[in-house]
Amino acid sequence: MIITGEFRTLSAEETFELATQIGESINGTTVFLLTGDLGSGKTVFAKGLAAGIGIDPDEVTSPTYTLVNQHEGRLRLYHLDLYRLAGSREEMRELGIEEMCAEDHSLVVIEWPQRIDYPWHAETYHVKIVDEGGELRRLTIVKLKEGDA
Repeated sequence: MIITGEFRTLSAEETFELATQIGESINGTTVFLLTGDLGSGKTVFAKGLAAGIGIDPDEVTSPTYTLVNQHEGRLRLYHLDLYRLAGSREEMRELGIEEMCAEDHSLVVIEWPQRIDYPWHAETYHVKIVDEGGELRRLTIVKLKEGDA
């Protein structure tokens, strides 16, 4: 079961460790929507999730210019960064987000999900990361209801 609630981390390492623990608990297709300002720790969280499913976190980088990176571990990881998207349904279709989210045994991690309007499936979690100064971060993890956008 994936933990939800509000968490405070005192360093990037603690943010990474929290995400690693969550990644270790994932057994089936799951989507994480990561929101937060630039530099808040979204990619650190994505690296932790990757480590939790057996992917070398050093291989996980922000796909800002490629939009989607794919990695193989215990689950297939799709890491998306939608910062540069305008948010049209056409762009979403071209990226194949619907297919990624429907694929068995995949972990879909989306940075800047607010760039698209999409009815997420039942195993979708919103992770809001707030920079509270220095290395301190507040993370709020909420499971979305099916169809939430």
